[in-house]
Amino acid sequence: MVDRSGIVSVRVTALDGKLLLETDSEHFSFPKVFVHNMPVNNIIMIKKRDLPEFEADCGVYVIAYMKNGDRVKYLGRVKLSLENQLNIQIRDEFGTVMEERRKYFKVRSALKCVISGYERDDTVYEFDSPMLALIKNVSIGGVFIEGTDPPFRKDDVLLLNFKVENEIVGAVVKVLRLQLFSDGKLEGYGCEFVNVDKRMEGVLAKLVYNIQLQQRQEKMEKDLRKEEAQKRIKGS
Repeated sequence: MVDRSGIVSVRVTALDGKLLLETDSEHFSFPKVFVHNMPVNNIIMIKKRDLPEFEADCGVYVIAYMKNGDRVKYLGRVKLSLENQLNIQIRDEFGTVMEERRKYFKVRSALKCVISGYERDDTVYEFDSPMLALIKNVSIGGVFIEGTDPPFRKDDVLLLNFKVENEIVGAVVKVLRLQLFSDGKLEGYGCEFVNVDKRMEGVLAKLVYNIQLQQRQEKMEKDLRKEEAQKRIKGS
């Protein structure tokens, strides 16, 4: 069966792999649908503006991005295609994990955070003035924090605050390793989140998705500017 609660975002592609649309969990649901008084199972309903138009009953793939880092591909068929609504019936018996599972999928970031204190050898230390730091990559499992002055140690537990959309999120991470540059200077800390509950897992999954989406949009805009510049050069 489709793990509906575990899906963070979805992509819809043509059968040849061409990306048709993508959306996060705020824009899709799995409603109860009846046709001629008979239930139709595993209908995913996507609701947003300016959806692409699909032919009735055409085949597509629905790729579900899961909280645990998996990408699961399902074969589906379009049952309703409107400008602001798309219904696809998923055939869950054909769902396959697209790649060998990584424990967690991480993305590059430039996310500012505040470190309010840390724990070392069972003693908690609070800063008089919170320390500003930069998260250089993030996943549901942990973060990589740029080196600080003074430096932390392996096994220190840090108290972090950072922003996800309009919410200030508090998190606890444990330093697993200190990573050095080739000249021996400190590059940063590889850390894992501690005591992550379901709600926090969902917040982190949304953060990762939002960063991915922003990076894809920036790449598309960059490619478009490059293409327009090349056209101007050819036309001059």
